[in-house]
Amino acid sequence: MCGCGAYKYPHRQFSGRCSLRRWVLDYHDPFRRECNDCMNMVDFECQCTNGTEEPSHCPELRDYIRYEGIKLTGRAKELMDRTQRVKR
Repeated sequence: MCGCGAYKYPHRQFSGRCSLRRWVLDYHDPFRRECNDCMNMVDFECQCTNGTEEPSHCPELRDYIRYEGIKLTGRAKELMDRTQRVKR
């Protein structure tokens, strides 16, 4: 269950308005060490939050999904799968 601001109630993570981009936007903080050291951070601006890169390129999002064992469906799964194929 997710409690982000996409809905006013707990909801299924990464579906509907609760998207990969929403998670990255909610998580992102340029002063957080993981964000500051990230390869997507250019001039204190995250390429995943400003739309230059897909949110599926965010290493913290990938780690979160892997750690929590989240099974993605629909568009979120499609984006993550497409990113996996590109990286290989």
